[in-house]
Amino acid sequence: MRYSIMLLVTAIFVLFIIASVALYSIDFAREYYSTGSNSNFFFKYIVYISLSMILALLIIFFLPERFIEDKKYVWFFYIIVLAMLVLPLYGPFSSYKNGARRWIEVSGNTFQPSELAKIFVIYFIAHYIKDNKEKLSSFWDGLIKPLLLISPILLLIFVEPDLSTTFIIFLTAVVMLYFGGTRFSHVLFLFVLIGLLFIFGVQFGLIHSYQIGRIKNYVSNEIPWQLEKAYEAIGNGGIIGSGPALGKYYIHVPQAESDFILATIGESFGYLGIIIVILSYLAIVTSLIKISDEIDNEFIRYFIWGFSTLMMLHVVVNTGVVSGLFPITGIPLPFVSYGGSSILSFSIGFGIIFSEIFIERGR
Repeated sequence: MRYSIMLLVTAIFVLFIIASVALYSIDFAREYYSTGSNSNFFFKYIVYISLSMILALLIIFFLPERFIEDKKYVWFFYIIVLAMLVLPLYGPFSSYKNGARRWIEVSGNTFQPSELAKIFVIYFIAHYIKDNKEKLSSFWDGLIKPLLLISPILLLIFVEPDLSTTFIIFLTAVVMLYFGGTRFSHVLFLFVLIGLLFIFGVQFGLIHSYQIGRIKNYVSNEIPWQLEKAYEAIGNGGIIGSGPALGKYYIHVPQAESDFILATIGESFGYLGIIIVILSYLAIVTSLIKISDEIDNEFIRYFIWGFSTLMMLHVVVNTGVVSGLFPITGIPLPFVSYGGSSILSFSIGFGIIFSEIFIERGR
């Protein structure tokens, strides 16, 4: 387990370094080549990382033993998460951006509750699997019931609207249930049903026009202008990149600091940099899976499965969008994309995992 932990920490550190250089490059380029003003992505990223690491350490060393495993707190956290998801929609701290209400804003600082909801759903489903292990072969107990239990969370995120995050959370929960013992035939039937419901939603206007537009562009093989700019940046980077802060195309890439940060990495570090990022994620997930195999605690094993699934879904979707395999959607790269909500939520997940690891090893 020691080797897996060392590999895990090293891979996360590599992601921090690459992301820091990429964000600094954007700040440098925008200050001297474009707008004449610094966006401060690098400084804010360092602050987000520092605060998130402090929170993770507090969870690891000061969270009461077995606190996370105690199921009596599940519904308490459930209510808190629901309340946080309602605030962006109707609360006084609601922040409206780009046609969506996904953020809570206080004194100019924003937080996206749906990012925290991802970690909670993993926590919730892990408890459900542990308590219902013998019933998961049933269609009702193994699939429908747990999905109905998390449906209020999914619905609130869907109406923000945030279809991609809704899908990511839903798929993570289904994969966890399948690993826990849900039958594949039940999962297959569910996805056929979802496909029919999606067609129904398109026909009756339940899916937003901009979301339909992205899908139409994807199906028609039209390259969106965002992707064209990303391709220019990555192409200019070549194999080894143009060097940190020396790129000239990522300035024009939309969301180059978040959703399309791979374009910035590609121009700065080349294809080699992108490969290193992907290999780092593979090292993280592989290490987590090996750690889960060596842990006796059922709950944390299921939690690790869900957390690993969530991370890989983020990586697959984000890289798929940048490569043109998937329609454009706002799924960030964990610990690499700029954004405090995502960094904080994934840090909480790691804090929970390491807390239980240290308990297993006697701290």
